[in-house]
Amino acid sequence: MKIFQRRKKLIKMATLSEKEIRDRFNQKNIPKDPLWIEQAYSKSLPYEIRHLLCERLGFLADKGWASIKSLIKKHGGQPELIYAVGICHQIEARDFLLNQLDEQKDLDINILKALACWGAVLNNSQLELILKSKSQAIRIAGLELLSFKSHLLNETELLELVNEPLKDFRDEVVIKGIKVLQRRNEDAVIDRLKQLALNGSYPIAEQALIALGSIGTKYSSRQISELITQLDIKELQQKAKKQLSFQDIFLDRINN
Repeated sequence: MKIFQRRKKLIKMATLSEKEIRDRFNQKNIPKDPLWIEQAYSKSLPYEIRHLLCERLGFLADKGWASIKSLIKKHGGQPELIYAVGICHQIEARDFLLNQLDEQKDLDINILKALACWGAVLNNSQLELILKSKSQAIRIAGLELLSFKSHLLNETELLELVNEPLKDFRDEVVIKGIKVLQRRNEDAVIDRLKQLALNGSYPIAEQALIALGSIGTKYSSRQISELITQLDIKELQQKAKKQLSFQDIFLDRINN
């Protein structure tokens, strides 16, 4: 009853100006009332202000979720509202995003980014579809989702999912894929990283060497040692030597 009365009171509240909202957020007493934030939101406001309001709703977690739902019902899936869904960390919010992913004809980058921390609940088919997209932004978002799922996959499944991104012509996508792989220590993963160090662009080869150096197994150490003589670029040879020295120190500590 109290919530209904507060909503009724807020409905009568005049639309706040951009300056009034900024002033409220600049005060020490940042708005904590989700209903006030909900009423302050308007599609006519600049994106920066809308994002500020929605971010605050997301930070309010379960207290903000009802207002986020209300705003989506009224205004649709605006990017700032989908962002709020992702950061409120509610199970119902997660399910809403998963339903959106299944129902939408085209992949929505905002939905994928909002789902980031829930990557583990996506199935392999969903991840495969996302990672096969030609869009750089969508592939990178997909790799972020995969980073939360990779510990649940065996090396064969992981390498199959990351295969397309690792063949991407854009260094940013490949480097993101390498960062997913460097959390694993299987020989097959190490072999794939070695291939990237040998055949990739300079930034890709550099990141692959860093990944190999972070794995810290005897097999990865041997592959780095081989790369020192196989790499054509002197600077990369030096970086391989550096990674090998790091691994030697790491392995000595483990053995002792």
